Amino acid sequence: MKTKIRGATKADLGEVFRLEQAGFGSHGYPDFLFRQLLELWPNFLLVAESEGGLVGYALGGMGEAKEQGWILSLAVDERLRGQGIGKALLQRLVAELTERGCTELRLTVHPDNTAVGLYRVLGFELETSEPDYFGPGEPRLVLLRRD
Repeated sequence: MKTKIRGATKADLGEVFRLEQAGFGSHGYPDFLFRQLLELWPNFLLVAESEGGLVGYALGGMGEAKEQGWILSLAVDERLRGQGIGKALLQRLVAELTERGCTELRLTVHPDNTAVGLYRVLGFELETSEPDYFGPGEPRLVLLRRD
């Protein structure tokens, strides 16, 4: 399947939110936040598109300090996981953030999420863990990549 990575548009936001809900459920971002972040950081909301429509997205942002960037969300249609779509999205997002001066990139991920392996392959290492990130019993790893 041929997949194209491109910047998101307003027309994509409904599908981005659908992917967010499918991937993260109650811990997902609300739909209006994607609209606001598209305005703030248009280069940091990327989508993966195939013949059948959007199949994934990646969202990043910049921290208060210019060198700090964040991978805020990455989701791929569960039927298409393992085909390199998430990796392609993440590589492009990392490139966008580093081109703008981010030398430290962070993300949070549940310890059981299979994407941990992808993040490690792309140079992210454990910085810390938080046992109650989203509340009691909701652990997260904080991963860091330095360029």
